[in-house]
Amino acid sequence: MKSSLTLRVTLAFMLIVALSVAGVGMFLYRAFVAEIERRDDLQLLGKLRQVQIVLGRPGAAELLAAQPDFFRDTMSGQEGSLVRITAAGGAVLADINPAGERTPAPPGQGAIASWRARGGIPGRIVGGGARLGNTPVTVVVARVYGERTAMFARYRARILAACVVGGLAAAVLAALMLRRGLRPLRAVAAHAAMVKPGTLAQRLDIAGAPSELHPLIDAFNAMQQRLQDGYARLSRFSADLAHEFRTPVTNMIGQSQVALGQGRSREEYEALLASNIEELERLARMIESMLFLARAGQDEVLLARQPIEARDELERVADFFEGMAEERGLRLQCSGAAHLAADPGLVRRALANLVSNAVRHADPGGSIALHAESRAGAVALSVTNPGAPIPREHLDHLFDRFYRVDSARSDAEGSTGLGLSIVSAIMNLHGGKAMVESHGAQTRFTLVFPTG
Repeated sequence: MKSSLTLRVTLAFMLIVALSVAGVGMFLYRAFVAEIERRDDLQLLGKLRQVQIVLGRPGAAELLAAQPDFFRDTMSGQEGSLVRITAAGGAVLADINPAGERTPAPPGQGAIASWRARGGIPGRIVGGGARLGNTPVTVVVARVYGERTAMFARYRARILAACVVGGLAAAVLAALMLRRGLRPLRAVAAHAAMVKPGTLAQRLDIAGAPSELHPLIDAFNAMQQRLQDGYARLSRFSADLAHEFRTPVTNMIGQSQVALGQGRSREEYEALLASNIEELERLARMIESMLFLARAGQDEVLLARQPIEARDELERVADFFEGMAEERGLRLQCSGAAHLAADPGLVRRALANLVSNAVRHADPGGSIALHAESRAGAVALSVTNPGAPIPREHLDHLFDRFYRVDSARSDAEGSTGLGLSIVSAIMNLHGGKAMVESHGAQTRFTLVFPTG
């Protein structure tokens, strides 16, 4: 089971705080221990020097023999302190060792060494020479640091407690801060849960959100805008589709009902079948076009890019429509030259739709120009036909599905209203664009293919 973001961040924050407290605590602990040990060593050296001075005074030998407790009471001074005075031959002149500890040999004149007393308690020892009257002696001063060790243990325990308390406090604070900080995300989630066709126009307010969430809110609002636009297009498309399907179906039903109303001759039935076949073919073309647009919209159309000579493609399409153009008294003229990398089949389909559209709408007796040219980083293929200009308010909608400037004439000529939409989809697949301009007595459609 995956943990929540709040739990993961809380645990991470708690661990970071605990490690930080532990790190600072260990640093302070080591600094504290080092300072205490340094001061204790200075005190131990001071005690050695004090014993040496007392032994060098007149009458020290008699004092040592008569009152050895003087060194215990005055020289040791602190609990756990040990003083041993030996003669040059090794005879012990004084051994002030209340706990009866076994001390090791001193490391050398004035050098301090560590040792372990009974129970593993750490201690420090230092030795040095002195003169008792005229007799050289050796003085050893040591101390067992039981209290200091206990103090260090208590200090470590407090550091551990501080780590635990700090970590727990950090966890509580992190949970509270995350709960407050994630409030805008919960608002986004609540808004997303309310998204439906009737609420697509509502947007998240970015004003009160943290700056870190601005990209997310902007992306969410942009996604909602795309959903709204897509839903609107889908609604229009569904309505247009129903209307386009209704017309041929209604025609076939009406003609069939009239034909069945009374007996008809063979010729009349054949004419009815021919008319129904024509309507069915139109429906088939419409369905095939819609399937192509649906696949293109989902990027399911695979491009087979190949090097293409644009002039050859223009002439191939012109040859195909030559007969249709002659029936309307039109001429097809090809010009220009350019090379591009594109899917030949899709390029021909786009050009065929443009030429078919031009042949249907050009003024009889005119000339349709097919031209290819290279531009900066692009190749442009254009189809220009003479005829009445298209009003400006229609130009931005010509590539919309089922959009027609002259609905009645297009229906009569068997248009599905999807030809220019297919052209636009083909250009989108190639990363290019389709453009139209209409002024004076001519209209020009241009396909721009990027070459970079």
